[in-house]
Amino acid sequence: MVYAALKEKILNGGFSPSESLPETELAAAHGVSRNTVKKALLMLESEGLVTIEQNKGAKVRAYSKREVLEYLEVRETLEGLLIRLSLPLITDAQIHAMSDQLEQMRRHKAEGDLQAYSKSNRAFHQVLYNVCPNKTMVDIITNLKDQMRKYNSKTILIPGRCEQGLHEHEQILAAITARDVRKAEKAMTQHIRNVRQVFDQYFDLLFC
Repeated sequence: MVYAALKEKILNGGFSPSESLPETELAAAHGVSRNTVKKALLMLESEGLVTIEQNKGAKVRAYSKREVLEYLEVRETLEGLLIRLSLPLITDAQIHAMSDQLEQMRRHKAEGDLQAYSKSNRAFHQVLYNVCPNKTMVDIITNLKDQMRKYNSKTILIPGRCEQGLHEHEQILAAITARDVRKAEKAMTQHIRNVRQVFDQYFDLLFC
């Protein structure tokens, strides 16, 4: 319970990068022992969300620009492979589910509900993760995305990025609907590459 609560708060930006996570205060806030908090922090450390230093305690993980760009470089390769493995297995119903999420993204954008837009964006990709037969790769991608989630959500605040992102998802879905593996892989890798370029250009803004 403590692990889940802390993880959600980290992913949603409730804690700032490098913010201290005092065991005593967290134990009091959650009504548990320090040992329970310690175990939760160790779990979060294993996922790359927290750093723990001897005699200094735990802090929310902070990322350098180089680390972020390297993560996205890895994601670009993995997501391309994922869509190549998933496309032969995806059903018409699952393609329809992706189409529904894309339509919700359009609606949320029009309404200015960026949080809901990001949620639908994640659900769009989750369909592919559910289809992919290589669950080890899905776990790796999910872990990388979790570490960057609160920053990824902020990219839609960059002028023009929301419109560009919608267009990229439309291209991905069109290729999947046509069951064109080559075009789908190309569209997905280009999508992640574009996200990487946004982080490269606007790192100081996104990680403030």
